[in-house]
Amino acid sequence: MRRLSPFFLCALLCFASCQQKENKLLTVDEIHSVHQRIDSISEDSVFLVLKQLEDDLINKPSLPDSLRAENNYLLGKHYERLTKIDSAGLFYYNATEYIKDSITKEREGYYFASAWSAYYRLGLYADCLTLCKKFKSLLDPKTQTKSFSWAHYWEQVTYQQLGDMVNAEKAIAEQVAVARKYDTINLYSALISQSEFKYYRLGNKKEAYGILENLIANEHKVPKRYLSSIYTNYGVYEYYAGDYRSALSNYLKAQKAAKAYAFEDPAEQLNNLANGYSNIAEVYMDLNDHGSARKYLDSVRSLGIENFDRGKQKNILNYELRYAMETSKDSKNVTSIIEEINAHQDELYQQKTEKELLALTKANEKEKVLLIQQQNAQIENLKLQNRSTILLVSIALLGIIGFLFYQRRKLKFEKQNLQNQQRLLRSQMNPHFTFNTLYAIQNQIKKEPEAATNYLLKFSRLLRLFLENSLGDYVALEKEVESLKKYMDLQLLRVQKPFQYEFSYENMEEDELLFIPPMLLQPFVENSIEHGFSDIEHTGKITITLALQNKFIACTIEDNGKGLSHKANDQKHSVSTQLIAKFIKKSTKKDLEIIDKGTLDSEGSGLLIRFLIPFKLTEHD
Repeated sequence: MRRLSPFFLCALLCFASCQQKENKLLTVDEIHSVHQRIDSISEDSVFLVLKQLEDDLINKPSLPDSLRAENNYLLGKHYERLTKIDSAGLFYYNATEYIKDSITKEREGYYFASAWSAYYRLGLYADCLTLCKKFKSLLDPKTQTKSFSWAHYWEQVTYQQLGDMVNAEKAIAEQVAVARKYDTINLYSALISQSEFKYYRLGNKKEAYGILENLIANEHKVPKRYLSSIYTNYGVYEYYAGDYRSALSNYLKAQKAAKAYAFEDPAEQLNNLANGYSNIAEVYMDLNDHGSARKYLDSVRSLGIENFDRGKQKNILNYELRYAMETSKDSKNVTSIIEEINAHQDELYQQKTEKELLALTKANEKEKVLLIQQQNAQIENLKLQNRSTILLVSIALLGIIGFLFYQRRKLKFEKQNLQNQQRLLRSQMNPHFTFNTLYAIQNQIKKEPEAATNYLLKFSRLLRLFLENSLGDYVALEKEVESLKKYMDLQLLRVQKPFQYEFSYENMEEDELLFIPPMLLQPFVENSIEHGFSDIEHTGKITITLALQNKFIACTIEDNGKGLSHKANDQKHSVSTQLIAKFIKKSTKKDLEIIDKGTLDSEGSGLLIRFLIPFKLTEHD
């Protein structure tokens, strides 16, 4: 949609300001018109326009509550786009407060849906249940069946989060009952959900099977859009029961139904087909029919892997990796799949980085536009105000300029930090380590096939952990430690002389619910193994100590290798360790310390590395 110009915004605000001075506020039609065109206003200006309208609505109590509800709803959408969910939830809830007697428009249902979603994301489950109760009290189950179904679904998943399976089961049973009586169109969707709930949540497999078997027995009455889902679920149940033949039969029926029905959403059709092909390929691999499995994996490929979301792409590539591992006698095919996974991961990370850099660029551009808009607005206001107002406006303008200057510095730091992280993550998976590992696998395939399979499995698990951890800015401490342990275990399989490693914790546990930046410890451990332990006669040992402090985790990495005292073995800091040192300095204001133990004790040897790690209490804190 076309965006309204900054001049229109200034004119609108000035017009509203002048009207307030003359006690002539905007009319119902004028406010409604602004609400309808709000999506055409630039995001930076939406808040100013809606707050101005809010002042009008407050100063004129005679205006209808529907306008106040819509204004709060639009403010909630604005804050949700800014990912300020707590503020969004407050405005969404305010919008629902203006709905008194009954729901008369579908738009009013969106107020409750958005408020429930915000509270659910914030973990405020008691507030979610309160909203559900009020929403149901405003509905007529005979005529507003779709909205009533929403309310039951919200109750079900909320109770599930609270661990109250009794009330969750009651909510879904009530949803099915209402659908049977008033809404046969959505009955089949409700029954499928009920079957899944009984199977996965309650472990009541008999009733779960019974619901689907009854639907299959009356297949001629079931709308075609639900047949694929019914047979897929039945196939999954049979698969988990170990009856692969029956599972395959149901998967094939589900795929036939998915092809026969033209879904309104092409993406939904594509996902259904991809799920079906993947399920069938998996069963064929379990049945050791790899020829048929290859055919269905190729069918998934033909749909275009780039058309699916990240989770689906990851599953498809995992099936390909499993197929390659089960059918390839040498490492070439396996290596090819691993390289494809690497390329896929690099592409995802590049897309993420480019998107974030583009967002930073747009933010800078928007700030400049906002500054011009605010300056123009100030100039117009100066013409209307007296000398006493001029002083206040000047102070406000200086404050805005100071805030924008701070924002620019903050964005500059974030951009630099993002670029550093990008370079750091690209340097983590050491190419020499990957090459040596694949070469070792190839040699072992010839000599010890079983050991090679075990080695390859460990390597693929480690690679998957590295890929998963590299996607987020912060990862769980437990996952980071797990990936580091797997890395050292894999190194133990590769190096000729074994070494030892040990983790210790102070004021914390390994499974502590903390989130840290990924890939900070691995480069130092790699240096110890590759350089510190080379050509030593004694057994190498790495000790990693993590101590929880007020704002940071104090990390100490100690080894008994050659250290830095031997000039011939002096370690050169790799690019990744230099980037880590810069990152730690910026985020903790403390330097990374690398100490040669020989300088502390003439009989000592090895390195002592100390630094602080920033942490968060949640992944998106």
